[in-house]
Amino acid sequence: MASASKRNTLTIEKKLQVLEALKSKKQPDVAEKFNVSQSTISKIKKAEKEIRHEALTNGNLNRKRKRESPNEEVADSLMEWFYQMRQQNAVINGPLMMEKAQQLAVMLGRTSFVPTNGWLERLKIRYNITFMKIGGERAAADHTGAENWITNVLPTLIEGYDASDIFNADETGLFYKAAPSGTLAVTGTQPTGGKTAKERMTVLLLCNANGTEKKAYVVGKFANPRCFRTALPPLPYFSNSNAWMTSRIWADIILKFDRELGNRKIILFADNAACHKVEGQLKNIKLEFIPPNTTSLIQPLDQGIIRTMKVHYRTQVMRKMLQAIEEGCSIIDYAKSIDVLVALHMLKQAWLLVSPATIRNCFRKAGFPTVGPDDNEDDVLPIPAVTAELGEAVTQEDFETFVDCDNEVACHGTSTDAEICEQVQRKRQNWNDDNDTEEFEGMQLSEARRVTHKEALSALATVRHYLEQNLTEYNEYYAIADKIEKNASKNRMQRKITDFFK
Repeated sequence: MASASKRNTLTIEKKLQVLEALKSKKQPDVAEKFNVSQSTISKIKKAEKEIRHEALTNGNLNRKRKRESPNEEVADSLMEWFYQMRQQNAVINGPLMMEKAQQLAVMLGRTSFVPTNGWLERLKIRYNITFMKIGGERAAADHTGAENWITNVLPTLIEGYDASDIFNADETGLFYKAAPSGTLAVTGTQPTGGKTAKERMTVLLLCNANGTEKKAYVVGKFANPRCFRTALPPLPYFSNSNAWMTSRIWADIILKFDRELGNRKIILFADNAACHKVEGQLKNIKLEFIPPNTTSLIQPLDQGIIRTMKVHYRTQVMRKMLQAIEEGCSIIDYAKSIDVLVALHMLKQAWLLVSPATIRNCFRKAGFPTVGPDDNEDDVLPIPAVTAELGEAVTQEDFETFVDCDNEVACHGTSTDAEICEQVQRKRQNWNDDNDTEEFEGMQLSEARRVTHKEALSALATVRHYLEQNLTEYNEYYAIADKIEKNASKNRMQRKITDFFK
């Protein structure tokens, strides 16, 4: 037991170890093990939520006390700016940090604040900052922070949740009109055939740990694409002028998902982007944030799930492109034909093709406890098989580059200095986007160019004849036929019998 004359102050990491020890041992035994008083152990237990929150924010786990200062708003604002710049691969150094701190202090009304080298060094220690040029997210990943989180934080967070109730959500950018290298130059200079590199969307993928539930949402640039005038989008679609995920769109998606759960309780992991904050409004979702600088290591969707989806998407693009070329269409004209509606259909199909085994394996790779025994199914990306199918149309190397062409696309907006200061002062993250967003659910379709039930049934008969002559598998056909025939029957029942005698 620690003597009364000498106080043994524990680090955040040690406090986490105390909390883990208390699960199986009594307070006196834990106090003796860590050489502190029982009252200290009791205080740690009462402050468990705050301690784990400190660990989640990826602060320095060797720090002993959290010291608040009158200039805390300046430090918090500076760190918001720092993480934002990191996402843009900016080169950040000490003098630049101090200059920005001075600018933010003025905005916050702290005109007497003068940053010093000592203040900056303490801030760096607090947030585990080392100045470097960020060469991609994984290159600057915090391996130590990730390991600490997996070992000391994650087990407690997911305790009591089944694998089916553990979810991950993450955004990815998608150049939906992109073609392989050498055609539309989506990632290089001198693009041909239009502004292909700017024709992008942000895709939010959401799935659970055993791969039984998958959702996808899309943020595009245009509020009402022309292709939606006669067709319902197959995925929930939102918009803002930059095709970015924003706090307002995120809140709409998560709040709706929360309502859909009924009384089912789940835990949802996401990165700590500013737009992902939803304050005190969720009843069924426990929203937890993965520490910054670690998502490439411990976020399941980043371990291969998103890339597998893109492989399936780009495979569809290639198949349809080759078919168009055989019919005399140029590559550029084919790319122009991929509108938002076509892209959403390919995206939904690509997401459906990502197997539950792939999802489970990626959750394991991210450090989440195994979901039953290891899967025998090979979750290696099917690129060799794809390139073999496509013949000489594209090499494996070019297809790999094609799949990865939009990896560095930003999915979140960049807040201005004024917005950052306002966010910190209000301690709310959901007021920084006033752009109009619109979800296309239940929208009324134009009567122009509608496909009749008769035309659909006729086309269905043609598909059946094709299958009879070339294939022996009909399960998918039966499912589609059932949907079309039920819808046609429903339409007939809605009409009055006297309608047929007019």
